[in-house]
Parts: sequence; structure tokens; C-alpha cells
Amino acid sequence: MNLDELRSAQSKERRKDSLQHLRDSFYDDVAAYVADLRAARDRRAEQVDKPFSDDDVRRMSDEVETAEEVAEALYERRVGKVVKLASFAAADMPVDADGMTTEERQLFDDLVDRIGENKSRVLDVLAGEAPPASSDAAGADAASDEA
Repeated sequence: MNLDELRSAQSKERRKDSLQHLRDSFYDDVAAYVADLRAARDRRAEQVDKPFSDDDVRRMSDEVETAEEVAEALYERRVGKVVKLASFAAADMPVDADGMTTEERQLFDDLVDRIGENKSRVLDVLAGEAPPASSDAAGADAASDEA
């Protein structure tokens, strides 16, 4: 893992509507890469008299910050796609879930389950087979409006 690989993954993710394939360990690899960068920066900082004015320390700090920002932006873009796929899957539409990391697959499965549970609950309320969940909340809202 390096900054070029991270930026390349981010660039590909921006260009595609679907999820690009990332290895299961992608986020773990990013975390290890950032930890290595921090350790190298800290070692360098210990070796110099003025670490805050050392060019290498500043460069390494910038690289750590950039790697974190790129990884977070990539994650956020991918989560949006995972949420969209989960919505389709919960509606029994075919989805291509290939390329998800382990963490994304767990999120996808959780979202599909939660959307399905919510749909069942709402449909039961609409069919009169379950009490509305908002009846208590509506009463509380009315009481607070009167105060």
C-alpha cells in the first residue's frame, strides 16, 4: 500500500457508478500503511533537534494527512454505493455485491436486514396488524405543543 495506490483507488471509484473491486483487507492495509508512516515520522522527529521545522518531518506529516483524507473520501463514496445496493437488495432487485471489503459486506448485510425489518413493520401497521409505532411519540409531541 502506498499513496499512489490510494489515489488510484479513489480516482477509479469516482469514475465508476458501481463499486470497484477492492481486496477484503483493503482498509486494514490502509491502516497499516498510515501507522507505518506515523512511526517513520516519529522516528525522524526523535532524531532531529527541531522536528517542527524539519523538512522530512513536515513531508511525512503531510503524507499521513493526505493518506487519511484520501482513504476517508474513498470510504464515504463507497458507503454511498453500498447503501444504494442495500436498498435495491432489500427490494428484491438483483445487485452485484462483488468487490466489497469485509467491512462493507457487513454493512451491506446489516442494512438489507434493517430495511427488510422496517418494511415489514410499516406494512403490518398499514394492514392494521400492528399498532403504529408513532402513537406514543405523537401524544408526546401534542403534549409538548400544548405547554
